[in-house]
Amino acid sequence: MVNGIKRQMGFTLILTGLLHTVVGLFVYAEPLQQIVANGFWNTVGQEGDAAFWFMMWGFLLVLLGYMADWLMKKKDMEPPAVFGWTILGICVVGAIAMPVSGFWLGLPQAGILLRK
Repeated sequence: MVNGIKRQMGFTLILTGLLHTVVGLFVYAEPLQQIVANGFWNTVGQEGDAAFWFMMWGFLLVLLGYMADWLMKKKDMEPPAVFGWTILGICVVGAIAMPVSGFWLGLPQAGILLRK
């Protein structure tokens, strides 16, 4: 049975993904508008790469958060340890490579997911 704050980590990952996506809409407004204006198909080039992947990562976080939330609240199961370790690894590498970023938000979430 999953209890306490750990039970909320799926929801916090969803919120982190939504925050990531909203920030991306503002930070990358111009390249995203160009991608849409050019018809989307095959329009992501060098200038739009960061915008595209920033937005995709936000959506992926929402999906991962939903799956974790569903697993813990609907099935009353903990996510496998590899889930928390992977989030931790990605966030540590990301925070080292980009200290001024949101990767720091994932560190406490991963830590809580790894608690027994």
